Amino acid sequence: MKIKSLSYILIESTNLESWEAYARDVVGLMKNNDLSDEKNLFFRMDESPFRFQVQKGDNDRYARGGFELENKEAFEEAKKELSNFGIEVAIESKELASLRCVEELLSFDDPAGNKLELFYGRSTDTNKFKSSQDISKFVTHGLGLGHLVFGTLEVEAAHDFYKEVMNFGDSDIMRMRFSPDPNDPESVLYFMHCDNPRHHTVAMMQAPTPPSGLVHAMVEVETAEQVVDAMDRAIENNIHISSTLGRHMNDNMVSFYMMTPGGFMLEFGYDGIQPDWDNYETTYSPAPSHWGHEFKMPEA
Repeated sequence: MKIKSLSYILIESTNLESWEAYARDVVGLMKNNDLSDEKNLFFRMDESPFRFQVQKGDNDRYARGGFELENKEAFEEAKKELSNFGIEVAIESKELASLRCVEELLSFDDPAGNKLELFYGRSTDTNKFKSSQDISKFVTHGLGLGHLVFGTLEVEAAHDFYKEVMNFGDSDIMRMRFSPDPNDPESVLYFMHCDNPRHHTVAMMQAPTPPSGLVHAMVEVETAEQVVDAMDRAIENNIHISSTLGRHMNDNMVSFYMMTPGGFMLEFGYDGIQPDWDNYETTYSPAPSHWGHEFKMPEA
């Protein structure tokens, strides 16, 4: 199968108001008032009807990601391939497909327990996108929402799944220790791309799965000034800054990390590279960043 992009993510929340304020006052997303109701909030980044769906629930966490296929033919082929691999697939209802603004929808779990959705035929919103914080635009065209980073102790099984089943490719493989103790074992991180130029659409870290269900998601803007402005807004709104500004080694992204109401981090960055996969060899970065990205997680 060929995955075009990560199109949207679904988030569960006990407090929709906190997400509405965060999306509006910090991230700069646009609320889709036509879709949103008392149980669901839908936030836009571009011409798509939504990129973030926040659903009223009993927990605060990332719930699942939606990945786009080219057309119905690709959708039917994906069903066959998943079946051939022995993966249990749920064909979702027309009502749920309509809620996601797609033609048809299926779901399944990866080996790390992450819930994935595949679809084709997503609609567009004819109303012009306007950021709540005057962001010129989010970098999504042909690239999707951004990327997701999972934590799992089943990292090798997950890596094999995304490579063999989902047909993702390795962009970068990193081995690192999470403490300065040389006796601590190294952990591996796999950064993987789908069928678009974004450096990585998913990554998996050899670490326990966090209670939030996700290590972080990433969104990208056009300029460094917009990244700094977002950090200023986060500080003004008492959002915990999880990482200082820095430039990553593998995708060249200049970014900072902040906490979300869902308990996972949001990386807010710009200037990520877009490789030509026909002329690219997997890299092996010796460290996460060229400079910066000093992490300080919130106290439990």
